[in-house]
Amino acid sequence: MAVAENLRSGFLLLNQRERLACANSRAYALLGCQESELTVGTAVDVRARLLARAADPLRAREELDRLWEHPEQEASTDLALLDAAIRWLRVQSFPVYGDAGRLLGRGLLLDDITLEREAAQARSEALALAAHELKTPLAIIKGCATTLLGSSRRWDPAVQREMLEMIDAQADRLHEILNTLLDVWRLDSGTQTLRLAQVQFEELLRRLVEQRERSAPGHRFILRVPPALPPVSCDPLRIEQVLNHLLDNAVRYSPGGGTIRLEVEVEGTELRVSIADQGIGIPREHLEHIFQRFYRLPREEAESEEEGSGLGLAVARATIEAHGGRIWADSPGPGQGATFSFTLPLQATGDLPAVTATGEPAPATGSVPAQTAVTLRRERLASVLLAEQDARIARYLRAHLEELGCQVQVVSHSAQFFRLLDLQIPDLILLANLADIPALELLRRLREFSEIPVIALCPSGHDEEGVRLLDAGADDLVYKPFNLRELLARVRCRLRRRSPEESERRHQPIFRTGDLVIDYAQHQVFMAGQPVQLSRTEYRLLTTLAQHAGMVMTHELLLEKVWGPEYNREIDFVWVYISRLRRKIEPDPRHPRYILTVPDVGYKLARLPY
Repeated sequence: MAVAENLRSGFLLLNQRERLACANSRAYALLGCQESELTVGTAVDVRARLLARAADPLRAREELDRLWEHPEQEASTDLALLDAAIRWLRVQSFPVYGDAGRLLGRGLLLDDITLEREAAQARSEALALAAHELKTPLAIIKGCATTLLGSSRRWDPAVQREMLEMIDAQADRLHEILNTLLDVWRLDSGTQTLRLAQVQFEELLRRLVEQRERSAPGHRFILRVPPALPPVSCDPLRIEQVLNHLLDNAVRYSPGGGTIRLEVEVEGTELRVSIADQGIGIPREHLEHIFQRFYRLPREEAESEEEGSGLGLAVARATIEAHGGRIWADSPGPGQGATFSFTLPLQATGDLPAVTATGEPAPATGSVPAQTAVTLRRERLASVLLAEQDARIARYLRAHLEELGCQVQVVSHSAQFFRLLDLQIPDLILLANLADIPALELLRRLREFSEIPVIALCPSGHDEEGVRLLDAGADDLVYKPFNLRELLARVRCRLRRRSPEESERRHQPIFRTGDLVIDYAQHQVFMAGQPVQLSRTEYRLLTTLAQHAGMVMTHELLLEKVWGPEYNREIDFVWVYISRLRRKIEPDPRHPRYILTVPDVGYKLARLPY
């Protein structure tokens, strides 16, 4: 009986005449009765007690009758209850036999599965809502493409260009929705790595306010920052994303204009940021829901014609909580504006010296230059991408690789793997089987576009598999269970063998033209001192243009260098990615200063004074 009392499940033993032989205290709680109501040796109608609490008695009766019909068999069912605290109960029945194999009765296990069912329902709803969000841009892209393919000769160039621009814009929206979904789910699961740096918060906010003053001239922006604001240790790109989401909301839900106030305060060991608007406000009953994924105010409450995806605030919450902060919203009511606030912990970051985006030391005292917003490590750590589905092995390897002085990213699914490669190129990949794809297939797909060095981790005894991995492009092979010292030695060996291109970039790590800076060593791009997040293809296209700055690069040559010889006729690729690059680095994409078009030939990157 002592064992039964320590179970988290409710436990009952009934003999063949349905009399109670044994029960623990958890069973009384889940059945909603007192211990005095169930006495050992008395007849207990468990079904009746469960039916009395069932939300759907008819369905519950059918399920319990099926469960009770064959006491010699194991069976289970999930019941929806009316109880406010316990809304789902799992009932499991199993036979109890004596020494001679004679059936003595049945055992029952009762489990509260409310959280489990709610989590499953939340996942299902999120997937359904995500599918709904993706349908709109896909339908527009499909419609425009079908129109152009079916009767392109009927449309004049202006109409054709408009349709192509719609396809481009909706493809960007699709890309943004997918990236946002991945961000939310990765942050929730703890697989999203934050790249912490010291951020001069005042400069970051001033830059964002200046951008908003240009894009939303109907609004007045006021920024209040205390003097001598200390640097904040955070991921600058993620925090900028949060601020942009909150500013987007303030502008969108203030359709009549008005004042938007940004205020920063230091409260003990925390930095608090508030963004207040004079817009339509938020009814009190919606305040606790607005950070949920895909949640939107009802149309009668939201007067803005532009409807968001319902993901921005969910991403903001996940990001702030990943930093160890809090985020919340306040509003006096409809028509009285709203205030969104979040906190970030102020942490000592003495190991991260403040430097400008171009690598120069930041001033120790006094004002901070306008182009200084983020701090970076002065020395570049070797980056290793560890693709391993076994969490225990991944933790073990990561700890030792970090001791070796490596910056380690860990992935367990192929989507994470390719998404990370889209954002940065590691120096080395340690590759094992992932949860959804074998290492061999992943390696073959990788080699279609990249020659990043790979050390494959192969299970012992799979010699043929090891040979196939080497033939598919692995640079080295280690069998599991591996000798750690040998594996680390192989990692050090591969990291010493950098490609000639990488060696050349170490000697000339910085490219500058105007306010555009490419830091080859850090694999980062800055515009006016602020980091610009580029995909792998966008970065490759920009660096190709930079390597030939001032020279005209034809469409065919760009295709060959960025996508490969087999793409030398796909000029549309160049148009699309040049358009995306301009939106990210040009102050005015419609009148580019950096990436210049040479009509009917190609493009060139202008050399500008800096």
